[in-house]
Amino acid sequence: MRNSIDRGLSLLLVILLAGGCSGLKLGRAVRTGPQDWNTLGGSSLRTNRSAAVLHPPLREILQYNAQSGILATPLVRDSVLLISTLQGELHAVNLRNGARFGYIVLDGSVIGTPVWSNGNVCIPLASGTETLVSYSLFGGTRNWSAKLGSIESSLALFNQRLYVTTIGGFLHCLNVQDGTEVWKYRTDVDEKRKPIRSSPATNGEIVVFGCDDGGIYAVECATGSRRWKIQTQRSVFASPVIVQDRVFIGSLDGAMYCLDVRTGSLVWKFDTKSPIYGAASSDGRRVFVGTADGTCFALEIDGGSVAWRFKARSVINCAPLVTRDIVFVSSLDKNLYALSVETGKETWRFAAEGRIKVSPVAWNGFLIMVSEDKKVTVLKEEKQ
Repeated sequence: MRNSIDRGLSLLLVILLAGGCSGLKLGRAVRTGPQDWNTLGGSSLRTNRSAAVLHPPLREILQYNAQSGILATPLVRDSVLLISTLQGELHAVNLRNGARFGYIVLDGSVIGTPVWSNGNVCIPLASGTETLVSYSLFGGTRNWSAKLGSIESSLALFNQRLYVTTIGGFLHCLNVQDGTEVWKYRTDVDEKRKPIRSSPATNGEIVVFGCDDGGIYAVECATGSRRWKIQTQRSVFASPVIVQDRVFIGSLDGAMYCLDVRTGSLVWKFDTKSPIYGAASSDGRRVFVGTADGTCFALEIDGGSVAWRFKARSVINCAPLVTRDIVFVSSLDKNLYALSVETGKETWRFAAEGRIKVSPVAWNGFLIMVSEDKKVTVLKEEKQ
């Protein structure tokens, strides 16, 4: 049960922080740590696995109102929480007390998740002229920007190279330091090219992404040339997950595909019988994926057999979050479920105020959850 005093204090804090002029410049160095969440899925492999250990039940300690819808996953490092909104704002918030360090207003809405690299954050925009922006959190200024067309996917970063998929059907590779283009890959000729809403994943050798044309593509990091492509029966919105020598990705055709990362050959395929909109997650032994009919499957990496399944009451359209013992599953039924990694048994749930479309993030004993349409809730383990 929620603590009414905590909620009252959180609401007061939100009201006090709602005003103020825009501007964002952090006044201190931000340390790095093993539990930092700097990108979608926690890394360029998109495994959605956290080193954090959480033991439900969790209690709500604060709620932050971003004043606009949120579809991008929050990023967190050294108690600094970065929140991107559909209103085109980037907020920096103190995770421990909800105090806002500042915010900036961008030229378009943010749908995909940014990348936090050292003291800079790279932000994709779904509209506007300059749709990729690098911003210095310490200097409080733009580093560079690029005109890439509408971006509705999240960014991937590996070894100073930034990988970006666009609604125009392109995969761009840019130098993260200055925004110069290294290469550009087009999925098809102009009249046949389809949008890309799938966020790229990379292991540093190839970049993998899905496309509205139903294709799953792998492109060489070094050259920008295509290594392989396989075709599914419907559009692919989900982001891939790379685990060792395999790629895991779901399609709107309802199938979960396990592919050889080097060749694209099919290792196994599992039919969930329901469209898959969100990415999967993995602990290295199993793959966890949610579907449009509200089922979360735990599939064995070797062979694709079902270890367990759990049924929520509505659509699961974002990736589960895996911690050591718990898989956190979000649903449009307004619930966040904590399931046993081993058995899938529900151990706890949190009832949010709105539908949950964004994967939760765990960091140093905190769980950060976004609910429709503009609330960021921070949860923490209950003291024994």
